[in-house]
Amino acid sequence: MEQLVGLVLLAGELLLTCGAEMYRVEETIERMGRAAGFVQVEGFATPTGLFISLHAPNGRVYTRVRRIRRSHNNLSTIAEVNSLSRAFSEGTLTVDEVRVELERLRQEGAPESLTRQLIGGGGAMAFTLIFGGNWFEGFIAGIVGAIVLVLVTWLDRYPVPKVLQAATGAAFATALIMGISNVLPIHPDLTTLGAVMVMTPGVAMTTAIRDLLSGELLSGLSRSAEALSVFVAIATGVAMVIRLGGR
Repeated sequence: MEQLVGLVLLAGELLLTCGAEMYRVEETIERMGRAAGFVQVEGFATPTGLFISLHAPNGRVYTRVRRIRRSHNNLSTIAEVNSLSRAFSEGTLTVDEVRVELERLRQEGAPESLTRQLIGGGGAMAFTLIFGGNWFEGFIAGIVGAIVLVLVTWLDRYPVPKVLQAATGAAFATALIMGISNVLPIHPDLTTLGAVMVMTPGVAMTTAIRDLLSGELLSGLSRSAEALSVFVAIATGVAMVIRLGGR
């Protein structure tokens, strides 16, 4: 039973650390708990903590609490955990097979591949074009955006708050683009706007709205506050460099 409790707890922890909605975390816990043989499953998830209570057929109650201190956005892991939970509840996967896959996902952690940074750079270029910049300005924004993602990924390895990461990345991008604008004929405002868009917490804000619509007021409000603080940090980093640059 202890192994089954750990399996359910690990699945919920992975979903929370990857930015899943609260209803998805609680639904997965309930689905896997009932598939594991527990007669009653209770789960309560918040962005910073997970509480589960599993009632065994013999009357024993297993209660566990898991503190979530760091999280990141990884939709791929959320989809994989969701598929594993459904396969386990349908009986197509055994307990050991699910445990091996969940452990693999936990060891992989946050994605740090070069592909992610290149895609982010492409997004920065696209935003610059949408905001009215030309292709050359979009190219510069793409390069700076990719570099900013490398910087933020490096900072995330250390206990640096997300707000400070966003402010540092925005300040670095602005300073770099302002320096390039002194040499090359680019529009610094449009280029900077596209480059810093790679740090905007779009997934967190979307998840917060989804939680609010589902009635999860605690997680919805807390994630909205987190996203808003990151927006303010990005604006602060840009404004500080522009102010120091004399513009």
